[in-house]
Amino acid sequence: MVDAIAAVTQNIVKGKTLSCLYPKHGTRNILCRQTGRIEGVGAGPNGIYCVLRREDGTVRSLSLSRMINAKVIG
Repeated sequence: MVDAIAAVTQNIVKGKTLSCLYPKHGTRNILCRQTGRIEGVGAGPNGIYCVLRREDGTVRSLSLSRMINAKVIG
């Protein structure tokens, strides 16, 4: 698990596209596909996060530790 997070962390760069499964509302057992362009990356008190701008224009802040099957595209 740690190796997978480390591999994705190295590839998260502003401007690339990220696709992952993420718990609905951040805590539920229901997973939703999140896809969008990476607007920023940061580190907060709860760990590393990235800010995504989805295709419909909404902005989401996603914690890297909660992402499942994260893939950086392009």
